[in-house]
Amino acid sequence: MADALVELLNSLGYQPVYLPRSGITPPELYNYNHSERRLTRRGPLRDYLPAASQLTPTTGALADITHKESSGKRMKAAVSFLDRALKCLGIPAVPKLDLSFVRDSDVVFSFTDVTYRAVDPSRLDAVVRDLALGAIPASYADDDLHIAYEYAYARGVSMRRADARSFDSSLLGNLGAYLDLGPSGAIKVDSETTISFTSRNASSAAFAYKAGRLEQVDGRWEFFPEEVTRGLEDQKTSFLVEAGIVLDVVE
Repeated sequence: MADALVELLNSLGYQPVYLPRSGITPPELYNYNHSERRLTRRGPLRDYLPAASQLTPTTGALADITHKESSGKRMKAAVSFLDRALKCLGIPAVPKLDLSFVRDSDVVFSFTDVTYRAVDPSRLDAVVRDLALGAIPASYADDDLHIAYEYAYARGVSMRRADARSFDSSLLGNLGAYLDLGPSGAIKVDSETTISFTSRNASSAAFAYKAGRLEQVDGRWEFFPEEVTRGLEDQKTSFLVEAGIVLDVVE
């Protein structure tokens, strides 16, 4: 069963990922092996499609992506959400993550300072037919070859009580007894109601992407950012590499 973080991002059309490096921008080429659950980043699309070098991404702000969790009855779910969110921000190993100090209040988590970089799929439609895979094995092209055309980035995750009441002031002065992000993360008390978690890496981390599947039709490549389910009424959904999980990216 997918956890809350994955369900939230999937519902927005995003594939959550653990990326091994920063400074990544779209469009980029990936392939995915379903049997091994192996997501491989092949690199910038321009390396396989010279016309893609003209596709300059647009950049903008996104609303903070927010999730409410009932910490009292589902403490494990709240911890799981925060743990996965921190990993997506490049904080891989969290020594201590104890939210028991929240007690029976619901908590609200938010990815903060969220931005995006994107290339409109319509611009890819115009050039993708001339894609040349070079040394990528033909069998890899059958493993959900796809283009990441949008990345979502965030600088941190915040946590606050859903009832807007303050955390216990004595606990805020002793957070080290409950929380330790290790050398790659930092914790800050923004106010009596909000605690923030950030990576020590100065740049924003890409934590999810939107993608379109590639398919060869009559020897030419076509691009599918949506999947269509046929029925009484056709249902269109965003293409997801693998719904329900966060994927580790292999370089």
